[in-house]
Amino acid sequence: MLKDPGSRAGKSTTSANLGVALAQANKSTLIIDCDFQNPAIHESFGLSNASGIADVLAEEQELQAVWKEPHPGLKVVPVGPALPNLPELLNSPRLSEVLDKAREDFDYVLVNGPPGGLASDSAVLAPQEEDGVLFILDAQKKAHQKGSLRQTVRSLKAVGANVLGTVINRANVE
Repeated sequence: MLKDPGSRAGKSTTSANLGVALAQANKSTLIIDCDFQNPAIHESFGLSNASGIADVLAEEQELQAVWKEPHPGLKVVPVGPALPNLPELLNSPRLSEVLDKAREDFDYVLVNGPPGGLASDSAVLAPQEEDGVLFILDAQKKAHQKGSLRQTVRSLKAVGANVLGTVINRANVE
């Protein structure tokens, strides 16, 4: 799962680029957008957000029915429609079932989650990620101070997340 402790750090763009790179390396890749507050993966690929993971979690559609293939070897699942019972759906066993099945079918499954410091959805999604969580940070943002990052990491580790590392965008490399 990719996440940033604050919004607009390039999380969705990083997720999209990583997905394309993996697909170009002949790895079957699935990106699932689970940032329900600010869905953006569909925009990265110019896709519709009319259906998506929300429909799958509500058991209205199957995963294969909502994914799109913007590049060979890359499937993308947008968020889809806003649902009133989304918090319950995220906490249901259905999310685990969907992710387990996806892991069987793809070499890589990337879950684009919400900003870690802003949404409780992060605490629900993080333990679902067997491989781990990547942080996406904007080096130019004051909000991404060490204290904020440490608190987010502690919160995610408290729910059993495996924090893999950090991607830093907009770093001044002079």
